[in-house]
Amino acid sequence: MTATAEARLTRLLSIGLLALYDLAAVVGATIIALVLRFDYLRAEYLYAHRLSAPLVFATYLACFYTFRLYRYRWSFASVEAVWAIFLANILASALSTFWQVFIDGVHMPRSITIMTCIFATALIGGQRIVLRSISRHLARGHNTEPRPRWHEEPKRTVILGAEHSASEVLSALATDRAGRYDVIGILDPDPRHHGTYLRGIRILGGWEMMHELVQRHAVDEVIIAWLNGYSDDMREYVLACCQHKVAVRMVPVTAEWLENPSASRRQMRVENVRVEDLLHRPATQIAPTDMEQYLTGKRVLVTGAGGSIGAELCRQISQFDPAQLILLGHGENSIHHIRLELQRAFPAMNNATVAVIADIRDAARIEHTFTRCRPQIVFHAAAHKHVPLMEDNIAEAVNNNVAGTRNVIRAATAHGVERMVLISTDKAVNPSSVMGATKFLCEEMARAEGERSATCFIAVRFGNVLGSRGSVLPRFQEQILYGGPVTITHPEMRRYFMTIPEAVSLVLRAGFSGQTGELFVLDMGRPVRIVSLAEDLIRLSGLVPYRDIAIEFCGLRPGEKLSEELFTDSEMRHAATVERAFVVNRPRYIAQDILDTEIDALLAVAAAHHDQDTRAKLQALIPTFRTPVGTP
Repeated sequence: MTATAEARLTRLLSIGLLALYDLAAVVGATIIALVLRFDYLRAEYLYAHRLSAPLVFATYLACFYTFRLYRYRWSFASVEAVWAIFLANILASALSTFWQVFIDGVHMPRSITIMTCIFATALIGGQRIVLRSISRHLARGHNTEPRPRWHEEPKRTVILGAEHSASEVLSALATDRAGRYDVIGILDPDPRHHGTYLRGIRILGGWEMMHELVQRHAVDEVIIAWLNGYSDDMREYVLACCQHKVAVRMVPVTAEWLENPSASRRQMRVENVRVEDLLHRPATQIAPTDMEQYLTGKRVLVTGAGGSIGAELCRQISQFDPAQLILLGHGENSIHHIRLELQRAFPAMNNATVAVIADIRDAARIEHTFTRCRPQIVFHAAAHKHVPLMEDNIAEAVNNNVAGTRNVIRAATAHGVERMVLISTDKAVNPSSVMGATKFLCEEMARAEGERSATCFIAVRFGNVLGSRGSVLPRFQEQILYGGPVTITHPEMRRYFMTIPEAVSLVLRAGFSGQTGELFVLDMGRPVRIVSLAEDLIRLSGLVPYRDIAIEFCGLRPGEKLSEELFTDSEMRHAATVERAFVVNRPRYIAQDILDTEIDALLAVAAAHHDQDTRAKLQALIPTFRTPVGTP
């Protein structure tokens, strides 16, 4: 039996049970009326109408069907449904009186007919209300949000959701005094509900009808009322609405979003937008095959463990039961937070998780940590990463990124670490910023150390990580929540994007399969225009770009490029694709015999906190370091 046929059969059985209850309620109401009228049951009245009884029952069922009692979702019955029950009983009582006189030649006293109508309405309507109350209590609390006080033209609206969530939205809409929403229908994924009514609004069908509704019925807005997030299928239809310039609003199922426009923006569930919707490509899945053999039972150190990438690395590594997981970071709050999270999620790891508050620039502290914890695998995620900020703090960028990374690299070699994975960035390719230049040197140091050390040093080069702390996505979301404008540096700025899960899966894969000196880069497709990402985010937040949320261009910031690169020319010639990633044997850019000396000289200048001298030294050391026009 197909799912559709099974759903139809389930619905028919449900209607049948309701019909049986309704007929029993009519009989019960008649008996109650007789007892109240005569102080005891006058059975002769019932016997006198035995011939007309089948036709009376059929009349009641026909009236109930005519008033759509079996098309309402009983678990969401409303005052409108009870009113329909009362009208159906009045009509059925009048017609039944006619059949009783016509067939049996006798009719009930008028008082009995009136009381039967009232009691039948109470029994039938009461059953719906009781079931509705139980359903609402089990699913969600009652909506007590305040009513709005502003007015606008009604919008032709479709509700995209299921059962309780759609009912709650309709309940919120019922409090809208201004009548700003003209709901033309509901789309529900469950075929059992198609053709039924919620609060007088017809459930038109499934989500596949979205295209037709948008194109043929001039829909102004789609309200997503989905308590558990939305699926891949729903996402397709939401993006289709965006293409047709239809506003898509993702809301908590309360009346909060019915407030004035600015309050609505603040209350919208912008965070419900899935990062994958903004990639302009399918998300890449790198299978963690055989990860157990290099993580299970090992002592693993993660630097920068409190950051977005470091924290996700800790979550993923904990799944493979390492013997010890060392969380190293400079910020005590972020390290405390991730340790508590891991203790809740992985209670078996509580005794195996060690939190270390340390600055990677402190060589003695790093040496002490390696001596005490003896890590076998190291993931180095600690770094300063904000490009414009580092342009104003050049010496600090070098001291942290270059000196700190060298401390970790040297400690890894001295203590016989099996593998160390360095997290780098596409900004290290032909760097235009201080941050990119420091990461270029980190890659050089890891490659050079790998050539003379038993430790396997591997680098992973990231694009922009969507959703990471301080990245463009949280900033755009915050700007949208506060009503805009969304600020972008240049209309033609493009970036490669990846998600946090993509980034972490690439790091783990590189740590497992990489060879010393290799560089891993995710296949991220084509670079995405930042303005396109902002427009998509605004639409998926239920607003219209340039109408509801302005987009403003503020000019390139110090150190920024219009477009990033993933490889240098020489790297591109040697890049091989392995499981949705590029792998490169990174060439030497700075001669091995002078690298350490030049790094020492650079750090000596940075230690004196002479920013411009530090920049000049970076430019002399890295031939491809070119400062963009406009950078001081």
